[in-house]
Amino acid sequence: MIKINKFFFPSIILTIFIYFLLDFVITNLFLKKYDDGCYEIEEYYYELKKKCSKKDQFKSSFPIVNVYTDEFGMRIGKNNLNKINKENVLIFGDSFTFGVGLEYEETFVGVLQNKLTDFNFYNHAVGSYSPSVHYYRLKKTLSNTNIIPKKIIVFLDITDVYDEGNRWTYNDNNLTPLLKSNEWAEHLKKKNKFFKKNFKISIFIASKINFKLRSYISYKKNNIETDKNKIKKSFQGQFTYTNIKELNNLYWTEEIFNNGILNIKKYISLISGIARSNEIEFLVVIYPWAETIEFGQKEFDWEKFGETLCDNNKCKLINTFPYFKDYAKKNINWSQDLYFIKDEHFNEKGNIIIAKILEENLIKKY
Repeated sequence: MIKINKFFFPSIILTIFIYFLLDFVITNLFLKKYDDGCYEIEEYYYELKKKCSKKDQFKSSFPIVNVYTDEFGMRIGKNNLNKINKENVLIFGDSFTFGVGLEYEETFVGVLQNKLTDFNFYNHAVGSYSPSVHYYRLKKTLSNTNIIPKKIIVFLDITDVYDEGNRWTYNDNNLTPLLKSNEWAEHLKKKNKFFKKNFKISIFIASKINFKLRSYISYKKNNIETDKNKIKKSFQGQFTYTNIKELNNLYWTEEIFNNGILNIKKYISLISGIARSNEIEFLVVIYPWAETIEFGQKEFDWEKFGETLCDNNKCKLINTFPYFKDYAKKNINWSQDLYFIKDEHFNEKGNIIIAKILEENLIKKY
């Protein structure tokens, strides 16, 4: 029988205590600047801070990444340098377009920025932004900066229906978008709980281990049945394959859904009007969530919605659905190849595909 030295457990406890003490001291002496991320949070609105350089973790299952912003509060690469006498492209979207969980250079905007040296890309995207916010940000950029765009690209996300129906409202008096409640602002603030604020080394290590472990387990279970089980069903995206009356009534009503659709149409029309009056090419990009590929669009066809939207507003539609559907047919592990595990956001490979599609559609005629 193995005898355990009486100092064994006390020494382990002391080692753990010293480790966390060092983590606490180093965090508060050298890493405190990462406390609040790059979000400028008001009670009913939020945006990115200007000239910010901090770490960010979208959720606990995602890796920690660097976020840098420019003088306009837009996400950029660490050594970003816009070029004089190049065509300016304004990009609008939400967390997909922001590139959560990825370094800027791994996002499709970052890939395009590095490859297409004849263009400047200005990425206005922030998580849970939707067309009413895009409209506001576009007007703000055109009136408050010297950026003269050649193209406007709006990445229309499936969650925009819920965001326009129940998250954002538009104050017609001062022409600004406002959150219907401060729930989202409070959510951003909750990212700064005591442990996250004071033990950043531990959080970073745990994030890396968690992400690698989840990836390893996912790829070990590589038959088609388990792959289907890994695909997340979300309350935001279920309306494409679930009747509106059967959606979770904690989030959805027919009024919320209908208002969401109407507001998307309204603000895409307003953005289109600004583009036409300023002779700017206007493009809309649509892309699938994993659940949309897996469960289909029998209740609401997002592709047809995008086509009709652009037919009515004289915009060019870039439909990426066929590319991802084709990939899914040919690859049994398509969901974990293209998306973060059990999440709707594209991983690095998914972003590379988006970048390639955009390059083919935007640049070949030049």
